[in-house]
Amino acid sequence: MTQKPIIESHPTEFFRELVQEAMHSQGLTSQEETEFYLVQLLEQHLRMRGDLLSKPLALTYLEAANAGGVERFHGMKLVGDTALFILGLFADCLERTLVQPVYYVSLGQLAYRRVADVGSPTVREMFENLAAQFTDLVRVLGEISTRELFSSDRDTLRIYRRWLLTRG
Repeated sequence: MTQKPIIESHPTEFFRELVQEAMHSQGLTSQEETEFYLVQLLEQHLRMRGDLLSKPLALTYLEAANAGGVERFHGMKLVGDTALFILGLFADCLERTLVQPVYYVSLGQLAYRRVADVGSPTVREMFENLAAQFTDLVRVLGEISTRELFSSDRDTLRIYRRWLLTRG
């Protein structure tokens, strides 16, 4: 008996379809760059790093804020990406911690705005859009989480809490 692979296509295509479906379901129209960015974010976290939250995200933010040039850019991008990923896919787990989801929203938006400050005009525009659409993107990733990745864990209270946060 041969086992069928879970993902029959390349991860990029798999995530692209998920992102497009979730964006459509959420009624969002977005630039192609934003869609591509979400796909890349999901691909980067395909194999979860054990050190993803080894230190508080605010500490990583402060270290990046005190760095210069490329280090600042990469540090702020890491903070924004981590906040978006954690909040989008695991918001329900955050409800049981001291650090509430609004912390991740604020920190993620702020980090993306800081990335925009040090980038080229094209990069600036993209990260300004990511900051402005942060809660919408959380809803997109949340829908992917609920519908595709963790669909067996649906309960009314969890969905209501996510709605309170994202209105989606």
